[in-house]
Amino acid sequence: MVVPVVVPVHPDPAAARTQQRALRDGQLIRVGHGAFVHRQDWERATAWEQHLARAAAVHAVTPRAVVSHASAAIAHGLPWIQPVPERVTVLDPVRRTAQRTRFADKAAAAGRHVAPVVVGGLPVTTLVDTVVDIALRYDRGRALAVADAALRRGVQHDAIEDELAARGPVRAGRRARSVLELAAGTSESAGESVALLVMRDVGCPAPVQQHEFRDDRGVIGRVDFWFPDQGVIVEFDGLVKYRDAGMRNGRSVEEVVIAEKVREDRLRALDDVRRVIRPIWRDVVPGGAFPAMLAAAGLPVRRGVRTTPAW
Repeated sequence: MVVPVVVPVHPDPAAARTQQRALRDGQLIRVGHGAFVHRQDWERATAWEQHLARAAAVHAVTPRAVVSHASAAIAHGLPWIQPVPERVTVLDPVRRTAQRTRFADKAAAAGRHVAPVVVGGLPVTTLVDTVVDIALRYDRGRALAVADAALRRGVQHDAIEDELAARGPVRAGRRARSVLELAAGTSESAGESVALLVMRDVGCPAPVQQHEFRDDRGVIGRVDFWFPDQGVIVEFDGLVKYRDAGMRNGRSVEEVVIAEKVREDRLRALDDVRRVIRPIWRDVVPGGAFPAMLAAAGLPVRRGVRTTPAW
């Protein structure tokens, strides 16, 4: 990850005027109050890297603020289902009411004990605090994806539950608890976390996750979800394995597609396997076709539910 370097407004008036001309000419991009990045660096950066540049600019103006919520998830490298927020979210330890500015959403944190960690030179809420903050503020899909990723990194479920309890009776507390109860760290991507949430919402039985299959040629591989009673495999296909050269291990897109086809053919040839379904993001987002796909494969789905409900 290469975060664009933030350039502060120059203290010399003549140099500051030169910066303003560069801003008007499009050579600089404003990312905060009195903070810029060079356009070429900005355009090379991902949305996540651009967000971290904005976070650095906000921190320069308000050093006491702690990067939090979605911004903390991005700083920690946790999965964040797009879009990436335009404004940076921070906890302000002296504020008793929230404030929204052009560049930041400042959450009131007066009276709250915040012990940040330093990530990339920025003070950021801990993984545990970040999981709880997101579970209380954002939709269940994003919350579960972040919680699963934190658990895979070794965060203890008890620590998350203790932190949520320490917040006391808060709005969205019940929703947050229901999401965190489902989090187990066995989903290996945000898409798998969301698929699991949808399957629970529509009444499917609990699947076996990361089940390994073999045939007479040896190990075929692990699948995302296995329903042994129905003989159904669900493999979330995020498509990143085709698009991201780093995940193709030197193979072409065509070679990856062929390897996936061979793997799926071996799975379908097993006596216990009746169906293999491969939802993608458009299927598991609200309004998608995932419940209809599950029902068509023979899985029990609540009557009348054929599109993905709201997260």
